[in-house]
Amino acid sequence: MNKEYSELGNVVDAAIRSSIDVNQVTSLKDLYIEKKKALRLSDRQIQQILGMDPKTINPILDGTAKHMSFINVIKLAHFLGLSVNDLIKVYIPELDANQIGEIQRARDAGYIVETFDVATLTKMKFFPSGSSSKDMGDKIKRFFGLQSLYDYSNNSLVSAFSRSKRNSNDLMRNFWVQSAYTHFQYINNPNPYNRKELVGLMPKIRPYTRDVKNGLVRVLKALYCVGVTVIYQPSLEKIQVRGATMVVNDNPCIVLSNLQNNYPTLWFTLLHELHHVLYDLDDIKTQAYHISNDEGDLFLMNEERANDFAREYLLSETRLKFVSGYITSHYHVEKLASEWGVHASIIYAVYCYKTNEWALYNKYIPKMTDALELLNTHPFERESLKESAQAIKELIYNI
Repeated sequence: MNKEYSELGNVVDAAIRSSIDVNQVTSLKDLYIEKKKALRLSDRQIQQILGMDPKTINPILDGTAKHMSFINVIKLAHFLGLSVNDLIKVYIPELDANQIGEIQRARDAGYIVETFDVATLTKMKFFPSGSSSKDMGDKIKRFFGLQSLYDYSNNSLVSAFSRSKRNSNDLMRNFWVQSAYTHFQYINNPNPYNRKELVGLMPKIRPYTRDVKNGLVRVLKALYCVGVTVIYQPSLEKIQVRGATMVVNDNPCIVLSNLQNNYPTLWFTLLHELHHVLYDLDDIKTQAYHISNDEGDLFLMNEERANDFAREYLLSETRLKFVSGYITSHYHVEKLASEWGVHASIIYAVYCYKTNEWALYNKYIPKMTDALELLNTHPFERESLKESAQAIKELIYNI
């Protein structure tokens, strides 16, 4: 068996290494003619030596062959002293526009399946069923506003996804993060980030939780004025994202998502991410972005501190202990919520987080729907993220 492999290696060895500087070769046909003259052989003799008839070899040399046998490519590579790769490099410029277009589409297809989870994106109807690689490439360019399909990989987020092998979860996470990043680029908050003003704004946020329909939007407008941009972007299959923080044009940006799909989680996520803005911004700048889910953050090591900050801000441990004695009385919970300037559902959510008694109190915890009526622009259902960003600018930030 080893001898067979050795013989096979000898057969292909010369075809994987060039003995000629490919940069000095003008065309495959010219190289063939030079070789023929040097060997003083006729076309017929070469054809007999290679076992290739004129109908096979001439179209290859002329750049008109529609299909080439890989065996014939290796034969010709051996004869000309080129590696297979270099033979192809010399051959491709001689192809007509249609053939080059086919090769480019094959290259695009390879890039798309390596860079995107095509199956999941088709399932969520981002790619229409039956899309060709050209259809997919055009959709990606429109959606992200790219000049070239390959620009998707040419930004500051790439290093964060620099694994040699990426599974479908990684691809979907990258898609989600890049979508958010593109949103923020289009919004382009003109207000410089002012940490001192954000610190001053923090104590004023909690009472707005009581206004389910408009409270969140009002807080986001105030944050925008101090240089912090916030958007909502739904989580996608396989990634289960709760929120994220990134830096775009030197401004901190926060993404809220719909993990757990309850109203208190929106506020918990906002406060959690604001903690990262206040205390971890330098790390986020270095690592391109921070993403939070139920399994923890991919990069930052202080998720518990951010969680504790959000819980303590919304309902302190002292108040939680006090309200726990009245938790079975909705009347008393509502009364205390009013006194403390917080929505009652947040009291129930924090209590249930500690006790896991969700089944008893879920009826008092609304979904996110009303709070997201303006904020949810349904970005993944649109033709481009520019449309979604424009909707956010008009509906939320009045620009």
